[in-house]
Amino acid sequence: MKLYVEDTNVHYRVRQSWLNDFMLCPERSRLAITLPQWRSGSDATAIGTGIHAAIEWAMTYHEDIPDVDLEELKDVATKHVLDELEKPIKLTKISDDEEVMMASVDAMIEGWHRDIAPMVEWGGHSEYQFEIDTGLVSANNVPILLTGTMDYISPSGEIWDWKTSTRTYTPADKQARAIQPTFYCYAAEKLGLSNGTMSFFYGVMIRKPQIKTQIVEIVRDQAHYDWMLRQLESATRMATTMGIDHSWPMNDQGHLCSSTWCDYWSICKGASLP
Repeated sequence: MKLYVEDTNVHYRVRQSWLNDFMLCPERSRLAITLPQWRSGSDATAIGTGIHAAIEWAMTYHEDIPDVDLEELKDVATKHVLDELEKPIKLTKISDDEEVMMASVDAMIEGWHRDIAPMVEWGGHSEYQFEIDTGLVSANNVPILLTGTMDYISPSGEIWDWKTSTRTYTPADKQARAIQPTFYCYAAEKLGLSNGTMSFFYGVMIRKPQIKTQIVEIVRDQAHYDWMLRQLESATRMATTMGIDHSWPMNDQGHLCSSTWCDYWSICKGASLP
């Protein structure tokens, strides 16, 4: 969540990742505003970014998956991943064995090429950026805009998001709670890219040297959009009422409150209970 002043246009822009942070732990979302530089990413992030870049290359410069040479796609992915790993990021056990790590990159991109890409309607837009006005205002009467980037939206309005993960997803949990599909489907409908009930697909690639993939379809409609807007309104009103100079409520009731999952652990619960 950031405040923008452009000439006489003053507004807040909210990304789905910030709203997701808020629902997990309000204090984490506050620190994301005040200390964004603490989120430098990790080797897992670097791999995901490299895989995304290779998929974007494939879908931007080719008409359909049969036109994409697998070995060339692997080379593109490897180059992008290695470039990302050169940046100042947090290294985890993923980097302990570079041979296994890079074999995992090959397996993920081959899995996308073999299992996921043939199920996608090609000819749409990769890395589709959007900004929409929700009609909501903050506690200080400033308009709330949603902004973000869809990994891919097809000509018929189906949205795809590419995920690299250590394990498969639980579809029922994602259908019931995931914010990202609601956020993106709402944006697509507001932009006239799709109408009514929409499908959002996770194209999941498991980060292992053996090929393992998963496609998870999430369905969203107006009821989901209305609920998201209620969440968004409460989050932004609390943020603008309390301000960002003092702590917000802290949720430590789960495994995500740890040094592994939260970049701010060391100055939050970790500073009190290491």
